[in-house]
Amino acid sequence: MTAGSRRTVPYPSWLYDHCQEKGYIFISADYRLCHPTTTLDQIDDAKALFKFLAEDFTQHLPQSVTLDTARIAVSGFSAGAYSARAACVYAHPKPAVLLSVYGLGGDLLLDHWTRGRPPTSIAKFADLDEYPRLFADQTVISDDSEGGTGFSNRFTLTVQWELDGTMLDGCFGAPGLGAKLNALDYSQRDAAVPEDLKPGFLQSFVTESYPPSVFVHGTADEVVPDQESVHHHEQLVKLGVKSKLCLVKDGPHGLGDFSAVDETGSNSTAAAYKEALDFIEGAFAAV
Repeated sequence: MTAGSRRTVPYPSWLYDHCQEKGYIFISADYRLCHPTTTLDQIDDAKALFKFLAEDFTQHLPQSVTLDTARIAVSGFSAGAYSARAACVYAHPKPAVLLSVYGLGGDLLLDHWTRGRPPTSIAKFADLDEYPRLFADQTVISDDSEGGTGFSNRFTLTVQWELDGTMLDGCFGAPGLGAKLNALDYSQRDAAVPEDLKPGFLQSFVTESYPPSVFVHGTADEVVPDQESVHHHEQLVKLGVKSKLCLVKDGPHGLGDFSAVDETGSNSTAAAYKEALDFIEGAFAAV
C-alpha cells in the first residue's frame, strides 16, 4: 500500500510470459501510494484506469491491434490486489476475471489489521528512525523506485503501522480507526466502520455480479494472511460466483520459490500459478 511500483522487482515474469504467448496486451499501472493519499484515492485510480482503457487506450495502439474490453483480466500481488479488487467493485467496464496473488483486501476487519504484531519479513526493508520524516512528508507518490527497481524506505510506514496496530489508520488516513475496530468483536466491526470510509472496505461490496476470481496464497504468509483469500473465496462461493482457491502449503509472502518440490515431486508454487492461468483462460472462454 505504501511502497513499490511497476518497476519493482521481483517481477511476475511467469504472468508476463503467459500474456506474450497468448498475444494478450499486458499493462502494469502505477497508482497513488498510501500516505498522504489513502485507499479511497487508490479506488479512484483503479476507476480511472478502466475508464482510460474503455475510452482512450485504443488511440495509442497500432492500427492492427484492438482491445476487447469484455475480456480484461485484472491482477494484483500483495497490496496491489487491493486495487485489483477495487476494479472488480467499482470499475467500468467490469473486469472479466480477477487474479489475486497473496493479495490484500479480502478482509480488512481481521485482527491482523486492527492490532499490533511482531515484525514481519518486510521489516528488513525498513529504517524505523526514518518514520517521523516519512510520515511528515506530504508528497503524493505513485512510483517510489527513484529510477531503479528496488524497494524504497517507504516500507518503513507499513512496518511501523504493523507494529503499532495502526495499519488501517495509515491506509485510510483515519487516526484511531484500528483501535476503534479492535475494541469490538469481529462480527460487530463492519457496522462500526464510518460511512465515509466504508467504500474502502471492499469485502462489503462483493455481490452476485462480482467477476469470476482465482486466489493464490501461501499458508505461511505472515504479511498478508491467507484468511484474506479464504474469506473472499468463500464469499463468492456462497453467492454462486465462480471462484478457485489455490493455497500453497507453507508458502511465504512473495511465493517466489520455483525450486522446492512437494511430496509429489512437483513445485507447488508453479502448480498454483498454472491453475490460476488456466482459470483465467476458462473465464475468457466463457465471455
